[in-house]
Amino acid sequence: MTQETPVVPVTLDLREFRDVPRSTDACVSLWERLEPAVLTLDPQAGPRVRFDLGDEGEVGVWFLDPASAPRPLGATTRFAIRGVLEAPEIRHACTTCLTAHTTTYAPYKCPGCDEGRRTGRACEEHAVFLEGSLRASCLGHTPVCRCGARAKVWCGGPKCRTRTAWCETHLRRHPGDPTVAYCEDCYAERFPACEHEHCTGSGYIRCEHRTLSGMKPCGRRICTEHARRWQVYGSYNRGLALCTPHHLRLSSTPPEGLIDLILAGTVARSSRGRSATRRRAQLPRISIVRHILINTRRAVLDMEAIDLLFTTLEQGLRGRTPRDTNLSTALDLLSRHRVSRREDVERFREQHVEGRGHYDRLVQELRRGGRYELAEAVEFSDFRPRSGILFVRVPERLQGLFRGKGGSSVRQLEQRVGVKIQVERG
Repeated sequence: MTQETPVVPVTLDLREFRDVPRSTDACVSLWERLEPAVLTLDPQAGPRVRFDLGDEGEVGVWFLDPASAPRPLGATTRFAIRGVLEAPEIRHACTTCLTAHTTTYAPYKCPGCDEGRRTGRACEEHAVFLEGSLRASCLGHTPVCRCGARAKVWCGGPKCRTRTAWCETHLRRHPGDPTVAYCEDCYAERFPACEHEHCTGSGYIRCEHRTLSGMKPCGRRICTEHARRWQVYGSYNRGLALCTPHHLRLSSTPPEGLIDLILAGTVARSSRGRSATRRRAQLPRISIVRHILINTRRAVLDMEAIDLLFTTLEQGLRGRTPRDTNLSTALDLLSRHRVSRREDVERFREQHVEGRGHYDRLVQELRRGGRYELAEAVEFSDFRPRSGILFVRVPERLQGLFRGKGGSSVRQLEQRVGVKIQVERG
């Protein structure tokens, strides 16, 4: 059995060779020039050798496994070129350096150097970065402001989105972070001025005043100090944000108009959807609406009258055409609201009976004390069984007399009647 001749693996070091072969044939041709000299070597004596090829430079031959190479090497020795080392080539050269006849690696692209074939490049020395973005440019193509001055910052505001650069003159610094700047338009959008006169605060809040006939909100910008929250969803939920003019108009808006505003605001909030921290918007119970009307208009309506306001509004909306998304949402809210309205009306009737008993005892106590004018003027308003509070209406001119000095008269009446007594604002 004939033993197979071992193969001697080598690597060619062409880093100092000027005419690097670019094909297999050229590489084989170079090896044929080197092989006669290689055969005279002892791989174990020196695993790396170099050959001087004159003007062409030098070529190195590395024996990768000298111990396994036959001794001596001969004409039948087979070689295998396992690798080739070449001098590093700068494929991305700095455009600016090339004009000075030097070649420098350029890791950054410069859009301004684009000559139509591929984007130009900038090296570490010639790369220019502006605040607000990691986008680079060369010295000759540093972005300029619209006024022609050299730009300092890429504006990252809602309109520019780091697409436009501005000089320091046309920038406004973030009020809480001077390292961040915006152009005038983006600053006005990001930190809008409060609509309140002479206010320097930012109007982060938009007025939510809207009606069902026109769902577009007022939109005036208000700061947190001057925003007026109309608490229509209870004390634990954010009320509708209103600007000063619309908040002042509430007291002169009729009850049906207030119901329309509440429904329109709830429709708008429903369209925002739900999240882990935000529940689906619902209309407030009419027990809450009753006190909204008292606090807003000083109008005291019973539950049946308030229920009729919602019923009348729903009937009017069902006759409207065409039925868009807002109208459908409003009708859905009113439909789901019916159940709680029936519950509140029934509860009000039951409480009304109990409350009337406390009210009759109050009138008797006033008459027993000789306070006949108050006994004739005081009216029943509401009764809260859980908290034991009797709400009554008293003409404004008699409220001081009814309460007494420091509320002493009311406290005496509470002891005799057996419940807390509170005068309605309306």
